[in-house]
Amino acid sequence: MNKADVIEEFRQRTDAPSRAAAARSVEAFIDIIVGAVAAGGEVRIGRLGVFDRNYHKATARRNPNTNEVIDVPGKWVMRFRPAKAVKAAVNK
Repeated sequence: MNKADVIEEFRQRTDAPSRAAAARSVEAFIDIIVGAVAAGGEVRIGRLGVFDRNYHKATARRNPNTNEVIDVPGKWVMRFRPAKAVKAAVNK
């Protein structure tokens, strides 16, 4: 399922007046989650899970082709932890 499929499914389930209205709603949902996580917060959605960020510290890695050591800087990564209901639905 891609973004266009999600928008169409959202439109059908919510009786949105148009595809454009459904697309705006989906975009707003994504923007809210990304904005909150980028600001250092977390987003908890009851039956879905938790979106937050996690820091990956800087490390030294070795290039297997050249055997050269490369310093990889630390960075923030977005993380999603699914709710128990999601895990159960996926595993049934």
